[in-house]
Amino acid sequence: MIRIVSLFLLAVVLYFPSAHVNASSHGMEGYSEVGCQCHGETPGSDAVVTVVGIPELYTAGEVYELTIALSGGPEAAAQGHQGGFNLKASEGVLRPVDTSTHVMDSGEITHEHAGANQRTWVVEWEAPISDSSVDFTVAGNIADGDHQPTDGDDWALATYRSTGEELSFSDFIRLHLVNIITVALFVLPMVYLARANKK
Repeated sequence: MIRIVSLFLLAVVLYFPSAHVNASSHGMEGYSEVGCQCHGETPGSDAVVTVVGIPELYTAGEVYELTIALSGGPEAAAQGHQGGFNLKASEGVLRPVDTSTHVMDSGEITHEHAGANQRTWVVEWEAPISDSSVDFTVAGNIADGDHQPTDGDDWALATYRSTGEELSFSDFIRLHLVNIITVALFVLPMVYLARANKK
């Protein structure tokens, strides 16, 4: 009898986490390109997510302040969660500036539990030491405050691209510093020794 009860309790414990894997008031990762489909199969007709502050041309290593904002969708509830987001940058480093957001293991940034009680967030992005293009993808979820991932919520997607300015000489050195050190410490001495042995 104890074994049957134990198996039943184990089944319950294993079932409930998987039943709620698609929604979290602490934010989710991996949704910036596909959207918050657990809150409805398709984006809301008037739901909009924007990221303000992404430069058209970024300077290598510069830190930029980005504001993620949601609009449209259901009216903000007096109580309960209002929204959330998931932002990904193909290069560079995303960082929180306050306790309303946090960075996931993947490097994506999303809202914290307390951050779900608002519809705007401010984060930082440190541009890479590069002159390549950086792609940003963001998903925003506009919640109706009932704490349920239902069709009463709306979501939206947006994409942005930022191109790096031409690297300065110092940036070029920083970008290739490891290769330069490797050449200086290993390749040049080997070339010198090879030439010395030929004499």
